[in-house]
Amino acid sequence: FDSEIFFYVLLPPIIFFAGYDLKQKHFFRNIGAILTYAFMGTAITAFMTGGMIYAYVQSSESNPLTTTDCFLFGSLISATDPVTVLAIFSDLGVDDRLYSIVFGESVLNDAVAIVMYRSVSEFRPELGNSVTFGRILYSLWVFLLIFCGSLACGALVGMISSIFFKFSNIRAFPLLESAVFVIFSYCSFLFGEGFGLSGVVSILFCGISQAHYTYPTLSHEARARTRQLFELINFLAENFLFSYVGLNVFTYRWDAGFITYALFTVLLSRAVEVLLLSALANRFVRKPTHKISWSYQGILWWAGLRGAIAFALAIRNTTTTAQQMMLSTTLVIVIVTVLCFGGTTAAMLQLLGIR
Repeated sequence: FDSEIFFYVLLPPIIFFAGYDLKQKHFFRNIGAILTYAFMGTAITAFMTGGMIYAYVQSSESNPLTTTDCFLFGSLISATDPVTVLAIFSDLGVDDRLYSIVFGESVLNDAVAIVMYRSVSEFRPELGNSVTFGRILYSLWVFLLIFCGSLACGALVGMISSIFFKFSNIRAFPLLESAVFVIFSYCSFLFGEGFGLSGVVSILFCGISQAHYTYPTLSHEARARTRQLFELINFLAENFLFSYVGLNVFTYRWDAGFITYALFTVLLSRAVEVLLLSALANRFVRKPTHKISWSYQGILWWAGLRGAIAFALAIRNTTTTAQQMMLSTTLVIVIVTVLCFGGTTAAMLQLLGIR
């Protein structure tokens, strides 16, 4: 199975629907906390996990991971995917603020993790790209440039599509209207990749932009069709990804000790991230009722599931033994977090007294 199909066929509709289905009112009301968790939180998780994996590798003579591999793993495994948790939140009618923080973090976190993975992959000592302070600053600049450029690209395509649908007569042909809408959406991904940016970030913000600007200009038939179409494609793509995860569990190299340690570092780094950033966010909140309570912090930690994005990044390159070991470790972490944490979310909500 060609791993590029994940990035060019399966991931775009998943990421687009996350932006298109965003509850913007609650998202922007909690934008401060969401941005804090998505950007600073992803960085903390990635570098803390990468650092602890590096320490483990240094103490093991037989481990094939390089320094770059350690931080690549930290970057890819920092992508959260709390789809199971969010489904339970929706069924139980959990507070909109908690839902929007978890959902908003996961939406932006995926984009940040992908761009971070791309930046870290530039550090290849064997190619003369050693880790220096200058290169770290350069990579940070490239990260910001790619992210902001991709954001602008996606938002621009979304606004152009809004103008097109508003001033054309295409609404008289709902089927054609829906098809053109889908083409605009996927073009944002292609433009992002074509300009050397991130297609995933581009299509995410295209989805957010189209939901705000383009959706009101569509005919009633096209509104229903496009939402149902992307919801269906998103459902099929996510289920295919998780099915493929299950089929590949025993395909690559296994190291039980490394997998156990990696799972521990992921859970620990998530706990540190939530505690530190919740304390930081609470310092800027005046109303006590708007602070992130201990019970909310507990469920934020519990909602740190790994899923499709982490797997897609891990499977993109499996040519070396180290990369195969990273993939098998990612598979186990995805399965354990989804089954153990996702499957017990309702019980945890009850235990923490969250309604």
